[in-house]
Amino acid sequence: MATDDPIRASDVDRDAVVSMLREAYTAGRLTIDEFDERMAAAYASKTWGDLRQLTIDLPSQPILGTDVPGRRLPPAGTLPTFPPRPAPVPDVGQEPQSPQHRHRGGPIGILVPIAIWILLVAHGVVGPGIIFVIIAVFALTTIVSGIRRR
Repeated sequence: MATDDPIRASDVDRDAVVSMLREAYTAGRLTIDEFDERMAAAYASKTWGDLRQLTIDLPSQPILGTDVPGRRLPPAGTLPTFPPRPAPVPDVGQEPQSPQHRHRGGPIGILVPIAIWILLVAHGVVGPGIIFVIIAVFALTTIVSGIRRR
């Protein structure tokens, strides 16, 4: 049986595999150490076979060679499909959350303490040095809430 495993991998192929590894990590299929190890191996891979070995134990596989001119990929119906994952069941006593409300932090984690600091300094309640304390508190709460979600 012929295989295309010895074909040299491109940067686009490596990025596709890293993207799939990132999805597996966020879905809880890989630990952070496994993700780091496989990501480093993906960027060091030379062939499609090397890249396929990094995702062989994951439920879906990356499509390699999408950047090859004139390459015909199989029709969408012939690729393996997997059933959608069921929605996570909330803990007892916890309300289900919509996807847009699951993620906290981001720019709000920095903008809120800055706005509070500006108001406090403008009213003469605190000195300018308190911004570091406020940012540290918001950063810690963001980190702790991220750890609890895993």
